[in-house]
Order: sequence, then structure tokens, then C-alpha cells
Amino acid sequence: MGSLSCYRQLDGDPRRHALTPDAPLALEGVRILDFSRIWAGPHATKLLADMGAEVIKVESARAWDPHRMIDGSGNLPDGDPGPDRWNRSGWFNTLHLSKYGITVEIRRPRGKAILEELVSVSDVVIENYRAGAMERRGFGYERLRALRPDIVVVSMPALGNKGPWRDFIQYGIGQEQLGGIASMNGYLDRDGPVKSGVNFGDPVSGAHAAGAVLSALWRRRRTGRGAFIDLAQLESSVSVIGEHIIGQQMDGVPPENRGNRHPVFAPHGAYRCAGEDRWVTIAVTTDDQWRALCEALGSPELADDPRYADILSRHENHDGLDAIISAWTQGRDPYDVMHALQERGVPATPVMTGQDIFNDPHYQDRGVLELVDHPSTGPYFIPGIAWKMSKTPGRVRWPSPRMGEHNERVFGDLLGMSAEAISGLADDGVTGTEPAG
Repeated sequence: MGSLSCYRQLDGDPRRHALTPDAPLALEGVRILDFSRIWAGPHATKLLADMGAEVIKVESARAWDPHRMIDGSGNLPDGDPGPDRWNRSGWFNTLHLSKYGITVEIRRPRGKAILEELVSVSDVVIENYRAGAMERRGFGYERLRALRPDIVVVSMPALGNKGPWRDFIQYGIGQEQLGGIASMNGYLDRDGPVKSGVNFGDPVSGAHAAGAVLSALWRRRRTGRGAFIDLAQLESSVSVIGEHIIGQQMDGVPPENRGNRHPVFAPHGAYRCAGEDRWVTIAVTTDDQWRALCEALGSPELADDPRYADILSRHENHDGLDAIISAWTQGRDPYDVMHALQERGVPATPVMTGQDIFNDPHYQDRGVLELVDHPSTGPYFIPGIAWKMSKTPGRVRWPSPRMGEHNERVFGDLLGMSAEAISGLADDGVTGTEPAG
């Protein structure tokens, strides 16, 4: 029972021919029809595609994934939109590796019929629209189950499919506030919450969705039954701050804004180094580490200074410590500081930039970044597989799809449509390879 899919291979039935070549991949044989967009859902299906799932991303030439057209520093190669800007987004091309891409207009009867046929030969359907959107398009769970009785459906609107907030729209950037994350972020000398710098809710809920899919497929393998998974992205965010929710119940005190400082250990923080926006983090957790840090600073007498003699004293005099350490680090390279401290047993590491990660020998040795040659952007190193399994390692199999790139392959090889029929779909505006307006 090597595949999680419950399909049988039907010889001679073109709808059951796998699109992917034979390969030792953990999720080989699992087909996912992916209606999701932006980040949360696409992150879930990327994790599954990494392990060999056959992911078919569904867009339309009228309503494509907004990440295709997102601007911003570093998102377009050399800042150049090029002749097909919708295929050149760095964010999109990072999230959709090893997926197939099709365009189908769901509002057209022929388009809807094609999607229904794809549902009937798929294991999983995933979407992250607002609650009820798929049902309004004729693809609610009951309809999907009629098309494929053991289908696994993942619906991940930001606020869930029921509850007083179900009709609201929310993105990962707002889930930090509603999910309690922002209430824990801030600085000692400044009132108010601070955004984390990443839309926290998206990757967390995406990872949860991938895990939920695997659980449902495992259950289906044992029971033959499908599942409907109601995954509220906001609840994924709340689920990772359990210690603070418990703490609030126990003592009624909300978490304090403390920037990079630790509630117990000191010194603990990020310290400016030589160069533009270069930093090193240092975390002292024991008296021995403190003495070693004093030696590195060239001030061994500080170890016996009563203001810093123990953890409590150091915590109470953290401002003074930060000033002393910053005076030492600000003229030094962060890697030199790291090596000097680590040699003495003091935890320290640079705050790494994208360029640091690219050049780091550890990341290079582990193949964290993979060279992907995209036809619309050329070759770039992109974060590859998040985990590595011994017998069925995942891999980047091909670049992210250009808009509608695999229409002919999916409609022809999988659904058995003729070249003439496929061409007719494009002529009638049911499919396309460029934005329609």
C-alpha cells in the first residue's frame, strides 16, 4: 500500500494516467486540485508537491492568483516587469514549484464541467476563499462529494466556515492582531504592538493544512471515507500562543513588551556591528558564560562587579550591559564576534540576511537553496525542500507554472480532450495564458 491514494490504476483510461514521471516520492499518486491563492493555501500545497503530490493549480485568465502581479523590492528580476510580468513574480515562483498550472473560467458552463471532471479524478480539493465562496460557485462540499464520494476537501477561510465572523475577509497580516501575536511584540521604550515583519498567519496555517491533508488521507486509506476540513487560518495563529493564554488565566498579567530581551536571562539581545544594518545576537544563560563574555570584551573585572554578579543583578542592570556590549560590537564584523564568543562557549550568532544565507557553507552543504531555471526569469536560487526523508526525498521537479502553462497537458493527457477541443476552449475565452483585463 505504497500510495495514500485509494485510486485504482485503470489501464487504457487516459484520465488516470499520472502527469508526473515515475520517481520514488512519498506522495506519488496523490492528486490535489488547488483553488487556493496568495500564501496560506499555496504554502500547504507546495509542501505536499515537494513530497511528490500531483498538484494542479487552478486559476482563470480573469481572476489569477494576485501574487502573480505583486510588486515590491526584489520581487521582479532586476526590477524589470518584462513582457510577461505575470510570470515573473519572485513570491509566486517560490510558492508554486513542482505544480501544474491551468486556467479555467469557472463561470462558463464548459469551464465548470472541466473542473467537475477534474474533481472526479482528484484526491484532494483545497481552497482559501471567504466562507461560502466555493458553494456559491457550485463547488460546495456536498457537490464535490457527489462528484467523488471519498474526496478530501480543505476549506481554509481566514475566520472559518461558521461563527459570527465567518463573512469577513482577513489576510495573514491581520491575523497577527486578531490572533494575539501582535500583543506580544514590542519594545521596552515604546508603547503599542509591533508587526513581526512576516504575515505570520499564512505559513503557519499552510503548514497546518498540509498536516491535516495527510491525516485525512491516512484515515481514508483505513476507512475509505473522505473528509471536510474546516481550517480557520486565524485559529492556527491562536494555537501557537498557548503558553500566553494559559499565563493570562493563571496570573491575569499580559506578556510584557520586551523587544529582544529575555524574561530571565541577561544579557540577551541584538547588538549593532560594523557595516550597514549588521547585527549579532548574544544570549548569556549562565554565570560561566558571563565570565567568558567579560574576557572576550577585554574587561574581566566586570564579572565581579556587583551590578552584574548574578543573573538577577544583570537583568536589573540590562541597560548598562547593553551599552557596554554595543560599544564593543559596533566596530566589529558580526561573524568575527560570533567566532570570538562561540570559542569561549558564549551563544552568539549574526542576524543573517538573504545574502548571508546564500553564501553560508552550511546552507550550501545541505542544499537549502536550489537552482531553478524558470523560462520567464532565468535561473535563480530558491528555497527548496523543507525536510529530507531518507528513502523518499522530495525535490524540486520543475519551476512554478506560467499562467495556463499546463492546459494542454492536463486537459489532454489527464482528461483525454482532443487538441481541437483544447484550442476551442482558448478561442472561446474559457482558458488562456495571459491576463484577460
